[in-house]
Amino acid sequence: MEAILRWMCTILLATLAVERCQSQDLIGPSPANQGVLRDGTHTLTCSKSAEVTDQLSWVDDTDGGGILMFLGLTPISSADKYKNFAVVSNNAEELNLVINTAEVEDDGVYICQIAGTSTQQQVTLKVEVLGSPLEITPMDGDRVTVTDGETSNIVCTATGYRPVVTIEWYHKKSGGQEVQITEGVSQTDSVNPSDGDTSDVVGTLEYTASKDYNNGEVKCVATGLYSQENDPQTTSTLNVQYEPTITKLQYDGRDDVNMVICSSDANPEVSGADYRIIVNDTDVYTPTCADGECTLSLDVQYDTDVRCNATNSIGTGTKTIIAVPGAVITTPEPTTAATTKSDGGDKDAISTDAGPNVGAIAAGVVVGIIVLAVIIALLVYFLVIRKGNKTKNSQGSELKPVNGSGGDSSKPKDRPTPAPRNSKGDAHDNEEGKKKVKPNDNPDGLLYAQLDHSNKPARNSGNGNNIIRTEEPTEYADVKTFIV
Repeated sequence: MEAILRWMCTILLATLAVERCQSQDLIGPSPANQGVLRDGTHTLTCSKSAEVTDQLSWVDDTDGGGILMFLGLTPISSADKYKNFAVVSNNAEELNLVINTAEVEDDGVYICQIAGTSTQQQVTLKVEVLGSPLEITPMDGDRVTVTDGETSNIVCTATGYRPVVTIEWYHKKSGGQEVQITEGVSQTDSVNPSDGDTSDVVGTLEYTASKDYNNGEVKCVATGLYSQENDPQTTSTLNVQYEPTITKLQYDGRDDVNMVICSSDANPEVSGADYRIIVNDTDVYTPTCADGECTLSLDVQYDTDVRCNATNSIGTGTKTIIAVPGAVITTPEPTTAATTKSDGGDKDAISTDAGPNVGAIAAGVVVGIIVLAVIIALLVYFLVIRKGNKTKNSQGSELKPVNGSGGDSSKPKDRPTPAPRNSKGDAHDNEEGKKKVKPNDNPDGLLYAQLDHSNKPARNSGNGNNIIRTEEPTEYADVKTFIV
């Protein structure tokens, strides 16, 4: 057991010694990946602790062969690759490797080592070529012009770089924080063997613009170069164009101002000539504009739809309100809208010939219709009143159904009985003896057709006078009734 413990302690102490040697006895080049620009000079630093008496050495391990280049200050290898290599030391504890006028062939893996031990630190050196400054296209002057809601391709070109760089994209709102764009990103590269294996890289961004980023920035960055403290990059201002939005439309009737006021937000801005005030979809006016606000004095006779249109090269913004009566038109006169084609697309143009005031004509027609409706309503009213008065006179009795029309069809229908007549043709007294009933009188509010016996003709007295029949007839002619 004691032997095993001694063996474990020996291993532990050896491990700690190696770790101590690697972490404290040797301070190799840092960082582990470094770059030098072609034709430039670069120094790889290495030092040891004062307690270490062994020399420092530099080894080329690019191909895995471990070629000893320098032992202390003494050159060991005479290969052509190392003709521009040198070592320098300011004291016994350091040995720095210097690459002068770096060439592409100087790429490699280099190791700083304490001679005679396994203690070492390695570094990968990349001879890099910094190509032309990055270029963003397409450019509109010093800006990238895109359209709100549409997708455009923005290109970043890195020409003559070594190694192949990666293009990254960022954007930010005006005064906002920078945000990396990871979607819609792609790139292509082509190698130039005749120019030290440099590459031309073209990065493409499929950018869907938002007007929130107008006057913001878009940036492309070339990453993957060790030799640069700051990655090569370029930034452009975003010019996001968008159609107008009506930000203010007001009809001001206070203090007899009676003014239509309209303004908009747009890029490019709407010129004064491209504003229109449209009344009831018929009358078209060009307002007076100054300092981003357009005004129009307007006289309306009734609640009126007032619309403001603002047009730029991207589109037209519109908004409608209801204007109140009481305004007086001062300028301009109403005009008729016509459509013309120009380089900027379809726009509303104003005819120079002032047409008739369609709004006034429409108002007159509406007033006439209202007057006619009032007259008809009055006529209907008086007819209803007259009919109602006549109906009141007949409310004492009900209209009895005749010839089976209405009522209960299961019961025989009573026929009205004419008043009995005397020999003079006068009506007899009624049962109550209070009222004389004359022929053709209508005590029930009904008019009856003349009744006659249908079983035989009337007798004649011989002197041209009919004899009045006093007996009750057995049958009656059909009766036609109507309400007076």
